[in-house]
Amino acid sequence: MGDMGNILLAKELSNRELEDIRKLENECCKDEPLNMKLNWDMLTTRPAGETNDFMEYDQDQLIGFLGLYDIERKSPDIELTGMVHPEHRCWGIFHELFILAKQECNNRKKKRILLITERHSSGGKGFVNSVGSKYSFSEYRMKFTGTTVPEFPSFGITLRKAESTDYPELQALDKIGFGSDEDEDPKNFFVDVNHSIDIAEVEGKCIGKIGTLMDGKDGYIFGFVIKPEYRRRGYGRAVLSLAMLKLISEQMINTILLEVAVENERALPLYTSCGFKEVTVYDYYEIKIG
Repeated sequence: MGDMGNILLAKELSNRELEDIRKLENECCKDEPLNMKLNWDMLTTRPAGETNDFMEYDQDQLIGFLGLYDIERKSPDIELTGMVHPEHRCWGIFHELFILAKQECNNRKKKRILLITERHSSGGKGFVNSVGSKYSFSEYRMKFTGTTVPEFPSFGITLRKAESTDYPELQALDKIGFGSDEDEDPKNFFVDVNHSIDIAEVEGKCIGKIGTLMDGKDGYIFGFVIKPEYRRRGYGRAVLSLAMLKLISEQMINTILLEVAVENERALPLYTSCGFKEVTVYDYYEIKIG
């Protein structure tokens, strides 16, 4: 951990620092109704020896936090979000942390920073405007709360846990769904016990994939892709409902979250038909660097 006065550059987060971030999040959410995208699954598994978290303290109290999220390691893009204690805003704290984070992004030879802010956050909007960023895209966060998933025809679809031999298929599906060309070692793709990636099949043929993630008492749906030739047949709804049932029955949870790109608004009726409701909208702003 580096130390610059009251600013800490964390290469790994201790339990105490994680608790400090959680407390700061709670204070910010008391001030206004926020659903910040802090990616707790990534915060608790930071790679050793890499600076991703920038923290400013006032004595023993964390008053500012900025996190970098290198979602696709070989991508030229990196995501950034953070928060400042309501009683310490307008002091330039986040700008100070941002300067340090931007230098770290330069050191990693990143080409674009994506700043994430909730649409109704006045402080977030003020910051992205102050640094001259440009709007890029938005995502809906949606939530399901309940114990009963609406019933739909299954069409004989089954979900099976993906194995390392499925990696080429998963990679191809990510390229179809998200334009991702990530070339990661397959051995690293299935090591996190909190993640599960399932292949959706009909009569032994792959029609898509869906991922689930546990974060405390919440379940998440991610990486959901149906092959184009199998769309508009009700298969997507069947796969989603099966994944939801799996989370509820196996993990004993009743809160499931997911995020969907705004440009994919045609998918929104799929999620609402399964009981999901919109919670917030995340706006992404870009700054080109390097």
